[in-house]
Amino acid sequence: MHVSHTIILRGQTALRATRWERRVHSTITWAHVDEDEQRLALTRATCLASRIDFEDFERNGLLEEDEILDVVVGRGAKRSPCSRVTVRQSSRLGSGGLMRLHSSIYVLSPAALVCDLAGELTFAEQLTLIEELTGSWSLPERNVAEEDDDGLDFIGKASGYYDCEPATSLEEIRKYHSDSKWVAGREAARQAISVATGSSRSPMEAIMYCMFALPHSLGGFNCGPLKPNYKIVLTGKASMLSGLPYVIADAYLPRFKAIIEYNGSYHDESTIRRRDEARALGLMSMNVDVYRLNDLQLKDAAALESVARTLYRRKQIQFSPRARAYASKCPELLRELRQAVGLGN
Repeated sequence: MHVSHTIILRGQTALRATRWERRVHSTITWAHVDEDEQRLALTRATCLASRIDFEDFERNGLLEEDEILDVVVGRGAKRSPCSRVTVRQSSRLGSGGLMRLHSSIYVLSPAALVCDLAGELTFAEQLTLIEELTGSWSLPERNVAEEDDDGLDFIGKASGYYDCEPATSLEEIRKYHSDSKWVAGREAARQAISVATGSSRSPMEAIMYCMFALPHSLGGFNCGPLKPNYKIVLTGKASMLSGLPYVIADAYLPRFKAIIEYNGSYHDESTIRRRDEARALGLMSMNVDVYRLNDLQLKDAAALESVARTLYRRKQIQFSPRARAYASKCPELLRELRQAVGLGN
């Protein structure tokens, strides 16, 4: 079928489309395109309102009424002013930078989207976006920033998140960033990509990862490296005590031989609580410390720092941040991470 023009989604529109896709299908079903098709799509890309069916985008959940459509067009593409469209020009998007939604509509890949949005986002927003795209969770398409602050713990809540397959991996994001030296937003995304952990299983885990893994200079506790979803095979004695052959730790800190885990409210159920206690007993028999964090602690920078100080003290390491303004950066980082996933202060 001949396609006379294409529409390439970028920015907030591409992010909305990605979230919609993950919520509806639990995975990304779009097709990656090669660089030949990418060049052709850019050559035919349009931003002319007369060629964009806004109502169709709204029907398919990719746009809300009166919302701005963010698109990419090739260099020299014909443009005319339109209040509903913002445009970025590009001669190429890099290998792996574009996916086909259907015959005439394309969308930036999740890896490309990280760079594309970097200039519009704060550092904390960049970090949480990387965690979201590489994690097994997705926020709703709409803005959740002003919803109730309840820990994003229940999938059915309006302010909650959705379980789904990762949209990309940290390795793919880093490869795209390394290979695509000309793309917009590359420099703005550099720091977040270099320090991100990836592979979180909820927004609260993402916050926990960032706070404990980031260096003091960025407001974190400098407990890295942090290994997410880390499998620990239990010894015979540990297995007997816990009733398990192995455990999957939310986050393992090899420097401290310790695990930190986020316990949502469902962990308060008696059966799950007993399981957690047996699991911790087995790990402790292997000299692996377990620290469980709850919603209240993940609202309080001082409470989290207290856990970090305990980690340091037990390994006889001095916790002495020398980073300038660390005392203000730490609570500010936590506040911004929470806001980025719609949790407020």
